[in-house]
Amino acid sequence: MTNTEIIENLTAWVDENICSKVQLKTPTDNSVGAQVQYVKPAAFALFVPAKDRIPPNVAAPIPSICVQVMEAKDRMTEHKRNMKIRLAVACWNPGTQSGEIFVPHPAEDAPFGVAFTQGAAEQSYARNLDGWKDLWNFMDVALREIEGTEFFAGVRLIKEQDIEFGPFVEDGAIWDYYPYWNGWISFNIEAGLVTRTPKSYQDLL
Repeated sequence: MTNTEIIENLTAWVDENICSKVQLKTPTDNSVGAQVQYVKPAAFALFVPAKDRIPPNVAAPIPSICVQVMEAKDRMTEHKRNMKIRLAVACWNPGTQSGEIFVPHPAEDAPFGVAFTQGAAEQSYARNLDGWKDLWNFMDVALREIEGTEFFAGVRLIKEQDIEFGPFVEDGAIWDYYPYWNGWISFNIEAGLVTRTPKSYQDLL
């Protein structure tokens, strides 16, 4: 396969096998009083597009997984290509939003005599730092799917090498871009090497 095919196939695989199994919050302009909205995360190849450049079928650039090639090498004698793939995982969560808190009140016709109604928007918003849980749950889903297979998207996961993961860091400190939460998963794949025939030799073959 060509490099383009590998990247496109991996991105499609991530979209179908990881992103489709998750629903996460989509960013809103105003967290206070905003009704919570959940969407399927998007899968992007190499770069996460700016908000004004996302495809029409994508709700937002975040939540998302970006499939990136960090390095590669061709093992010529074995006709194989090795690539180090990094999944850049991103999500957004400012805290508890409207629609996530339900207030109990007595109701004779309800099970156990208690019914629940959504709290007022102004009352139900509560800023917190629990968004990291969304990130790590998202990464757990991705790890489960990656580790549960060996051949996918036309390539082989090199299970003899470690799968690594963690939060993004800068100068030894974990990124703090609240309410955005970011992490990464890194693994190695192997694909068949495309045979290249130099043009100068084509007439001799």
